[in-house]
Amino acid sequence: MAHCINEDCNLPLHSLSEGRLFQFEIISISLAATDESRAPFDEKPRRETVHFWLCGSCASNRTLVLEPVRGLRLVPLQDAHPVPSSFPNVGPDSLQAREC
Repeated sequence: MAHCINEDCNLPLHSLSEGRLFQFEIISISLAATDESRAPFDEKPRRETVHFWLCGSCASNRTLVLEPVRGLRLVPLQDAHPVPSSFPNVGPDSLQAREC
C-alpha cells in the first residue's frame, strides 16, 4: 500500500487524506493435491484482510473491484457494477469489499 495500485501511476502514498482506501476480505481454501484420504473442503478457510490505495487522480475516474474468478481489477467508474437496490438489508457494512 506504499503506492497507488494503478501500475500506470504508481504515485507514492504520503497521506491517506488524498485518494481512496479500499479494504477487501479474501477467503481462501487450499486443498492438498496428493492427500486422497481427506474429504473435499475439510480444511478450514483462511481469511485475510488486504488494503489498496488509489491516489486522488486515479480515484476520480477509476475504482477497484474484486471478482472471485478474475481477482482484483482496476476498472473505469462507469464500468463498476453497483449493488442492485432490489436486495434488502444490503448496506456498506454487509459487503465483503468496502471502501475505508
